[in-house]
Amino acid sequence: MLDTREAPTQTPKTEPAPRSDARSWLQDPVPSPWAYGLLAGWWGLFLLAQALQPEAAAEHGMLAWIGAVLSVVFFGALLVAATGLLLRQRWGLVASLGAAALLVADSIACPLTGHHEFGAFVLIQAVGSVALAGVSIRALRRS
Repeated sequence: MLDTREAPTQTPKTEPAPRSDARSWLQDPVPSPWAYGLLAGWWGLFLLAQALQPEAAAEHGMLAWIGAVLSVVFFGALLVAATGLLLRQRWGLVASLGAAALLVADSIACPLTGHHEFGAFVLIQAVGSVALAGVSIRALRRS
């Protein structure tokens, strides 16, 4: 007799595709030298800027409000970056890049608005912030 039953077909098992969503990407670990080196760079620039910062010109009106808001946003971004770098998470690098971008903008706006005279403080802040932005980008590409 002929067997008329169909042989069971086997479907090949496929591996699930790796997740490429932003959440998993941001939570990827960062190598220790990149995370702690960048954290040390931020700490060094912060201490140097505090030591060199001259007395600010008197601000009135809208410029005072803009400066206060930018300061709060910058320190918030710096706190998030420090936390992420201590935890060695990629989102710390992204926050570091954001904080560096804010500091670059501040370095440009500061002498233009008359908040500080152009001098050593503004130059060191500008060079340091561009360097930290570059290191953040490099670390994002490497990790």
